[in-house]
Amino acid sequence: MGDVDVVIRGGCSPLNLTGFLVVGLDLAEYLSTRKALVEQALEARLPSVNKEPKGVHEAMRYATLDGGKRLRPIVALAVADIAGTAPENVLDAACAVEFVHTASLILDDLPAMDDAPDRRGKPCTHHVYGEATAILAAFGLISSAFHLVTRNAECLHGTEATADVVRVLSEVLGTEGIIHGQHIDLNLADLNPSLEELEQIYIQKASALFLASIAIPGRLTGLSPEDVRRLEQYALSLGLAFQITDDLIDAGAPDEDAAKATFSTHLGVEGAKAKARGLIEESIGHLSTFDERAEPLRMLAAYVGTRTV
Repeated sequence: MGDVDVVIRGGCSPLNLTGFLVVGLDLAEYLSTRKALVEQALEARLPSVNKEPKGVHEAMRYATLDGGKRLRPIVALAVADIAGTAPENVLDAACAVEFVHTASLILDDLPAMDDAPDRRGKPCTHHVYGEATAILAAFGLISSAFHLVTRNAECLHGTEATADVVRVLSEVLGTEGIIHGQHIDLNLADLNPSLEELEQIYIQKASALFLASIAIPGRLTGLSPEDVRRLEQYALSLGLAFQITDDLIDAGAPDEDAAKATFSTHLGVEGAKAKARGLIEESIGHLSTFDERAEPLRMLAAYVGTRTV
């Protein structure tokens, strides 16, 4: 892709400031092209199953590969489009976000959490490798994520840029981010949150990773603080819309927990659909100051608003 000579496995990729801009592609082609780039990068950045601890490495690869829409890393690559730089220049950061996302899914599926039987069309990691190995795999992915964002920052800007992106990732993971959102989510049936409280929970549960997908590459590519803030507002609205559409998709599932508060239970199906549409319009509105290079993010927002899986 583009005109970059990329060394994907380890080390720094050569920096290209001319960029790779997708022009005239429809959404399906854009998603397919970028997903293929992400899949190749994930494969290269995961540890080998031939290296100890083999069982943990196998579990990390099992949980990460062969599944998922890869929307969050694709969002990260779209930030590179806006900055006018090649997407390969933020591949480490994009993979880091997907590693954290996968780790959160491994933990979310455990018997002590949601006790899920399958994920992404196959048995959950703990059903295949055992709970202990699954937990270690999740920690391995999180550790790898910090390594990747550190390497990405150092490759592009030197060590002085590392602290900022590490801080963003730690905040996303922490007790004001994913951990808080997951903790509250486990107790939703007992808490019976108001609509306003539920929105805040969803922001921490779903928007945090979309925010990381914007904030980290935004800093790495040298976008202005004002542009990064606008993109972060886009990510917050998009993440909330994504979680509401998850509610809508799950609403008809036979194993759905009817006692659990969702936007659908608060607003009804049509009300939740209207809320999601409004958030999609809001997210696209945050891109109004950007030119056609933000078109991929506009397309991705529209896709979230219409997805059925």
